Amino acid sequence: MIEGRGTSEEIDCRIVYVGPPGSGKSSTLRALHGILDPSAHGRFVSPTRADGSTPFMDLLTVELGGVAGRRLRLQLVSAPGDPGRDAVRRTILTGADGLVFVADSAPARLRANEQALATLRRELDELGHLELLPLVYQYNKRDLPDAIPLDDLDRALNPAGHPFFSSIAERREGVVDPLTAVSERLIRALT
Repeated sequence: MIEGRGTSEEIDCRIVYVGPPGSGKSSTLRALHGILDPSAHGRFVSPTRADGSTPFMDLLTVELGGVAGRRLRLQLVSAPGDPGRDAVRRTILTGADGLVFVADSAPARLRANEQALATLRRELDELGHLELLPLVYQYNKRDLPDAIPLDDLDRALNPAGHPFFSSIAERREGVVDPLTAVSERLIRALT
């Protein structure tokens, strides 16, 4: 499924950050914008509501350099997590080449994580993408005093054993590793 889009000289790939509302998808892209070399990325586009939620998507474009003789550009997109935004999320997922599932580590949010994963699986299955996309997990908000132990969270959400990483997006910690892992899997699929 990973084909990328673009010209004979460049490849555009979309990495979609998915997860329940408030899990840290927008915070992750904001952190990446602040961490990555400014010459390697464009503006961070984030239309937000007064309550801080994202009605459509966040977008950050990152230039990775050459792959197989072509320039690789990643479009990092956060998909809205709320159920009322199913059509927007589905449209974003239609063009996905890789996924980062951003989970909230709070015990009270475990059910929301599970529901978001079930919705994602259903949407990907309907699109015919379920087994085709590189997927990594980002367990966010690891600084919470009552955060679910990492092994327990991974056991609950990641039975297939995809790569996983812990993060504190608000502090810009642990957000590069998931991007690197999904990018490496994309590059392997493209070459």
